[in-house]
Amino acid sequence: MTLTPQRLRRLVKHRERLERLQEQELAEALRLHRRREDALVESLGNREALLDIGRSGSGAIDVASPHAELAYLRRVDREILARRAALQHSANDVEEERTELLGRRRDRKAIETLLDRRLEEERIGRNRAELRLIDELATTRWRRTEHRQ
Repeated sequence: MTLTPQRLRRLVKHRERLERLQEQELAEALRLHRRREDALVESLGNREALLDIGRSGSGAIDVASPHAELAYLRRVDREILARRAALQHSANDVEEERTELLGRRRDRKAIETLLDRRLEEERIGRNRAELRLIDELATTRWRRTEHRQ
């Protein structure tokens, strides 16, 4: 199967569609990464707010309060660890999507380069054919004038 310019054009359009789909997947991965970042920042803020309350130490001492604060602090710390892991996973996904997009762009550009070469080869072939035709006409005319003399 020969890759004609028409087939190459269709292939380039197909690769462009795949590239656009990959761009959308990358954008979705980036959105998820941002949401996970925001969630981690929120958890870190909750932890800081709890620690600030514990540092202030104002008012009467409630025996149950430190136990509740400690339990909440443990829960927030587990949440922070989970969100950091999710954020790292999300960062890996973003990197994979970005790598895939770069690969798709490289493929499309390679096919476009091949198409450009084919078109250039066709143009050169047409020019050569035209030159041969012109040479043939000039030779035919020259022979006619030579035979007439």
